Amino acid sequence: MTNPIRTLITAVLAAALFAGLAMAAETAQQGTLEQYFQKAKQDYVDKNMKAASEEIHKAAEWMKSEAAKAKGKGKEALTASYRELEKLGDDLKKGAVKSEKEIEMASARAYNALATNSHVKSAEALSKKEFKKAGEELDMAASQLEKGYAWAGQKVEAGTQKVIDDSKALSRKMKEGASRASAEVGKAMKDLEDEIKTFGRKISGK
Repeated sequence: MTNPIRTLITAVLAAALFAGLAMAAETAQQGTLEQYFQKAKQDYVDKNMKAASEEIHKAAEWMKSEAAKAKGKGKEALTASYRELEKLGDDLKKGAVKSEKEIEMASARAYNALATNSHVKSAEALSKKEFKKAGEELDMAASQLEKGYAWAGQKVEAGTQKVIDDSKALSRKMKEGASRASAEVGKAMKDLEDEIKTFGRKISGK
């Protein structure tokens, strides 16, 4: 094997390894938000305010990085959430947080912001006829809304659950490449958007 060929193969393998590591790092980041919130809550219960503050600040940075990539209403929602989390982290450090419920509700609002952003991304993909991506984002929006309800400790009403289930069912078909009738997709998108907004009003800290 000549040196140029060996060099080329080495470069290709190195690039593949780098890409794999980058993808793994991104996946790890995507999987940490829930851990930050859970750890912060447990640290608060254990009266370790410094550790709780650090976890919430990590969550704030995570949300900030998502906001940097977002557009429109999604960016607005994510920016409001990371600013709230930054303040919550500071308040925890100062001992100004009176209950773990404050952590739970901030977490619920974060997931609602993520649901808003995923819905925006789904609509954008749909407008470009990128049905698979639109389905993936629609599925994420529905799941994030569910997580928001879980953190808020609120019951998901039957009508809301139906919208979530219908969105997930439609998203599966879209991810498989099936382009659904525009009326069906449009209704599902509008229904889920309405539920996200309604939940956002319910848990508004204002």
